Order: sequence, then C-alpha cells, then structure tokens
Amino acid sequence: MRLLWLLGLPLLPVAVAGGGIPVPEAYRAPELVQVALQVLERYVNPRYNALAIMELSRSLAMQRYQREAITFLLHRLRERRASSFQLLMDTPIEEPRDHILFLVDSSRAFRSLRFHFAKTLFDREFNFLILLSWWGNDENDKLNALQDIFGTCLSFHVLNAVVLLEEHDGVVLLYGYRLYAPGCQSSLTPELVNRYEKGEFLRQHQLFPRPMGSFYGCPLNVSWYPLPPFVMFNGNQFDPEQRSQISRLTGFDGELLKKLAEIYDFRINLLPPCEKRRKKTAGSLDFLYTSNSDDCFQQLSDAVSSVAIGALSASLKHRDRFSTTAAYHQSALVFVVRVEHKIGAVNQLVQPFCGTVWLSLTFSCLLALLLQWAWRRRRRDFDVSVGALHVHTTLLGNPVEGGALPHCSVVRCLLGAWLLVALVLRVAYQGKLYDVFRLPYYSPVPESLSDLLEGNYTYLAPEYADYFPRDLTRLRPFNFLQRFEELEAAPVDTKLTTSSLLDNLAHYNQLNWQTSRLTHVREHIYLYQLAMYLRRHSILKFAFDRKLKQLQSAGIVGYINRNFVESGFYAPYTRQSHAVVPIRLELLCGLYFVCHMMMLAALLVFILELLSLRISWLRRYFV
Repeated sequence: MRLLWLLGLPLLPVAVAGGGIPVPEAYRAPELVQVALQVLERYVNPRYNALAIMELSRSLAMQRYQREAITFLLHRLRERRASSFQLLMDTPIEEPRDHILFLVDSSRAFRSLRFHFAKTLFDREFNFLILLSWWGNDENDKLNALQDIFGTCLSFHVLNAVVLLEEHDGVVLLYGYRLYAPGCQSSLTPELVNRYEKGEFLRQHQLFPRPMGSFYGCPLNVSWYPLPPFVMFNGNQFDPEQRSQISRLTGFDGELLKKLAEIYDFRINLLPPCEKRRKKTAGSLDFLYTSNSDDCFQQLSDAVSSVAIGALSASLKHRDRFSTTAAYHQSALVFVVRVEHKIGAVNQLVQPFCGTVWLSLTFSCLLALLLQWAWRRRRRDFDVSVGALHVHTTLLGNPVEGGALPHCSVVRCLLGAWLLVALVLRVAYQGKLYDVFRLPYYSPVPESLSDLLEGNYTYLAPEYADYFPRDLTRLRPFNFLQRFEELEAAPVDTKLTTSSLLDNLAHYNQLNWQTSRLTHVREHIYLYQLAMYLRRHSILKFAFDRKLKQLQSAGIVGYINRNFVESGFYAPYTRQSHAVVPIRLELLCGLYFVCHMMMLAALLVFILELLSLRISWLRRYFV
C-alpha cells in the first residue's frame, strides 16, 4: 500500500486544480479503467460528493500503471464534474470516505489493507469498488482471487463490495458476493452482478448499496430478554423444543424480528432467555449489577448470538462495544404510583350532587309529604306510605294518578312547582352522572419528581439511580411485574413508587383493568429509544436499518405496537381533558348493583304479596 488519493467534491480549491493533473499524451486507458470511470459516474458521483482512491501493488511496473490510471480517473472526474478537488497522501486509512476505489494487482496485495479510525466511524456503511488487474490464467484462479478479496472485505464487515476484472476477450465482469448459499454450506459465495460488453452494461440497476439477499433459511442466534409487551413467549421458555417453535415468540420486538426473518429468509434460533442479576461485590454492603454468562450483552460479546432483543435502549452506554439498529419505537421511563380509591362503585352515584344539594332535596321531599298530609287531613284518608310513594315516583319522572291530583288551586300550584323542581334536579343529575362516569374521581397523585420527594415516597428499583435519593431507594428484583405486585399489595396510605417503561405499565393495566390501581407520574424520567443490538459493526445493521425504516413508513411498526397495547391505557388517571371518551361498562357497575337490588326487593315484595293470600297475618300489610 503506497498511496492514498482522496478526492473530495466539492472541497477548497488547491494548486492542482485546472492544469495541475496532466494526462500523459500517449496514455490510452484500458477497458477496465474505462468501465470503472462509467461506474463512478453512474453510481457514485450523482449521489455522493466524496471518493477515496487507493492503489495496492507489489510490483514497480504495476505501480506505474496504476498511477497513470489514477491520474486519468481524477482528470476525467474533475473535468466532467467541473469541480475542484484535493489530493492527499496518507497511510494507513484514518478517515475513509463512504466510497473507496481500489486498484489492485492481486488478492495478496489487497490483504495488506488496514483501517485505523475513530470508533464513531465503525457504524458507517462503506462501499468498495475494486479493480483487479491480474487474477490468473483459469477459472479456478479467478474464483480463488475473488474469494480471497471478498474474505478480506468481510473481515472489515463490508458487504457492499464490487470487483471489476477484465476477461481475455475484453469483456469486463462485475462481481459481488453473498453470505449464504442454499443448504448453508458456504458462508461466502461470489456472484456475477453485471457485465460490460460491446460498449454497454447487460443490466441497468444500482450497484450500491448491495441488498442483503436471502439467507436461504440459515439459522441466526438470537438473545432475548422476556419483557412484556416487547418480548413474550407462549409456553415454557426454558424448553429447547418449545423454543424451536418460533410461533410461540410474540411481543412487539418478537413480531418485528419475525417480520425481518420473513423478509430475509433466515431462521430464528432462540437461545435460553437472558437474566439480569445482582451480585454482591467484595467488601461492599451494596448489591451491584454485573454482567454474567446469562446476560444478552455478554452473549453478543462472546459471539454466541448475532442479535439481541428485549426493549433494549439505543443509548451511548454500550455503543463502544456493540452496534445497534435504527430506533424503531420510542417509549418513556416513568414513575409508577398507586391510586387510592376514595369512593366505591355505589358511592359514585352520589357524586353528581354535593352534600348541600342532597340536603335540600331531602328537605323538599319532606315538605311535599307534609303538604299532602295538610291537604288530606280534613278527610282523614291520608296514608304516609302512599304519599311517600307519590313523592318518590314524581321525583323519578313518573306521572301522578288522577285521583291523587288536588282540586284546590293553591295546592295545584304547589304540586306544579314540585314537579318543575323534580324535572330540573332529574336532568341535572343525569348530566352530571355521565360526567362522573367519564372522569372517575381519584385521590390526587404526584405530577412530578419534586412531588414524589416532597411526599417522602420510597422508590423500589433494581439498582440505585442518579435521579432519586439513595436513602429513599429500596432494591428490588429486575422484573417489573414483581414490583407492580408489591405496589398493589402495599397497605393503605403507604407511599411507594417504582419505575418502568410506559408500554409496560399500559400493557399491565390492559390485562388487569378490573383490579389495577396503578398510574404513572405525568413528568417522564427520560425518553427511551428502542433498538436491536448487534455485534460490533455487523453487516446486518444496514440491511435491518433499511427494512425497519420501510416498515415504519408503511405503518407496520405502529400496527404491531397497537396489537399489544391500546392507546387509551397510556394516559394517567390525573388527566384533566375535556375530550369525549367512551364510557366503559365496568364504570357502570355501581348503577347495575343498585338496579339489581331494587329488582330483588320488588321480587321479594311480589312473593310476600302472593303468600298473603294464604297467610292471614300478612294480609294487613298488603291490603
């Protein structure tokens, strides 16, 4: 490796612009270089403004030949792009461009390629265009040279590699490679992607980026951390036979991975589920989390698995050790608290009116009953039970019997006023009752972290956090379901809180909508970007990123998420919104209870009335 020529378009003009790159008058570019120029103009220059050119040779004659070819390429590219460029000489490669053109005289020379650059560049997708000037005398030599070059590309985790070589008859062949072949017997297979013959390309398609292609059903080891609703398993997750049945894998991440497996035709090989444990460090009384052999990241680091899923965050914590796919979902880490019910299902029916209104209503009923007694006092035919029944029925909106209507004008005016008051109260109660059903009343819950600290809440967490005081933290298992159960079973007025992803809480409330009393604090701790973890600079990253973005733009990612969590369970109970939401049937349980009690009471009275026909001492109550 002698020279590195970097062509940046557009860059600052230098002294070599214009006549700084003379082309030898007697130089005649071979067919291989002419085809390389067309490839650069067609597939690289229209989309990218940066190109790196390097020559790798061990022969002085080949070095002179390649430098003339490089000079020719740079002159033609600058001439047709009408841009200035910059020439640099450096070895090894420190800041590579996305597209790199290599002029190579043998596969052995290409093996001397070395990269030394910052870790932040490890997740960049590189495209290699390799001009192989000599490959041997027969097909076996050509195949061996291609496999050797592509093996070197694979060692740098570069899938987008195209080799140009010229046949003895002048035909230029363009080769790429795929990772797998049918039967999973070979991990690297050269593949003819195009050919240049008689002045034109046989196929008109993009060379870069090269698609991943099919895995031909080859297995891909997957580490997974069970965390509903992201990763769930229907069955015994520790049984290898059941783990081989991929249909049992479900959840948001699980369904998304199965969709990628369907697209790329690979077989998911589930490893035993990962576990998060705490180990007690020597000389310390605190439990600290340390990696172990069951950890997903440890399996990736040991090259046991290729992909890790389970609501993993695309944070900077593990970026120096692993690669991540593009974030496909965003959730929030929130504080979870328990809501204390101040009213029951039956007491909820009393909430539309305050105590003063109920007291006034009771006084009005007694006044109406007193007026009936005063009106019928002279005829001595007043029955208290009948009068109370009339007051109750008119209050509920039932008509008054004709015989019960007074003939005196003053009393009729009083009865009309009573009926008008009953109508207003009945309509107001009905309207307020529906509002109570739509926004049930709960005790106030904290709205922010400062409210939790002022309320002296105890934080149940798997490990100590920077955002909560250490003296108010109690270590608990990593499984959020166990922490939720502890919150639910805590005594009344116990101030406990824990943390989980918003999707975890929504899924839990959706499954336990009849009994769950958990809600979340409105202020989020931080946003959580979900991604799949891969080995460092894995070639799966770029293929997965493209498909994940396509699935996101098509709405498939959102559709999969809605299959596991309904949007209505995301909002906290403290929401003060005037949006009209549907009234769920479970909110009417108190009304149903009262109706059932009244129906049972009516049935009991009807049975007693039938028995009074045969039992003499009951007749005085029903005659």
